[in-house]
Amino acid sequence: MRWEYLFLNAAHLVISQRQEAGNQIIEAIGEVDLTTAPHLREAILSAVTGAEKLPLVVDLCQIDFIDSAGLALLVEARKKLAPEGRMLNILLTAGRQPERVLKLGRFDTIMKLAYSLSEL
Repeated sequence: MRWEYLFLNAAHLVISQRQEAGNQIIEAIGEVDLTTAPHLREAILSAVTGAEKLPLVVDLCQIDFIDSAGLALLVEARKKLAPEGRMLNILLTAGRQPERVLKLGRFDTIMKLAYSLSEL
């Protein structure tokens, strides 16, 4: 399943969902900000509450920018997974803004940050 959202302010976010290596993966490409976060939220929360209880991976490898709205979304998803004993896993690319923000905010203490599926 693939969703694509284009916004007038030139913000662009492409979201896709797939299963791979026993994981449910939500991949986002573009920017996650106040305008695009609701669309990513919809995809992530449908995966969290869906019938399949596979480990959830949010792939941010191709995200150029994430703001506080995107960070709040990740915390919300993690809180929804916790009662089921499920972990939120985040795929990142080293050196990009999302990695720096997530590490600075110590998100690695509440969710798994990785650079490849094999690390999870």
